[in-house]
Amino acid sequence: MTLAKKKFRYACIYLQNNDGLIYSNFLSDFYKRLIELCGSIDFHKTNVRIIDVDTVSKNFLVIKCKLDYVDNVLLSMYFTNYPILILPISGTIKQLKKRVREFSLYEDFLTGI
Repeated sequence: MTLAKKKFRYACIYLQNNDGLIYSNFLSDFYKRLIELCGSIDFHKTNVRIIDVDTVSKNFLVIKCKLDYVDNVLLSMYFTNYPILILPISGTIKQLKKRVREFSLYEDFLTGI
């Protein structure tokens, strides 16, 4: 019997209004929606985790989940009805940091206009 390596995906979310209250409310609503969408058993199978990355700004929230449940996680994020932008998903944190840096440069460019 061969054991396959578990594959994860990392999703980065840009919180447009970075307030501590909105951050905590978003997380509780996100978990609640995910449980409503998948059920409690599949919620635990998704292995959803909030990753703390030091080099990423506090406006960004990095979520780690299993590859098989990425669609459910994205759908539940969408149904939270918060002002968020979901950046492209990546298989590694290194690639995700690169995409976040590119988005930050683009955001700084737009706010400077």
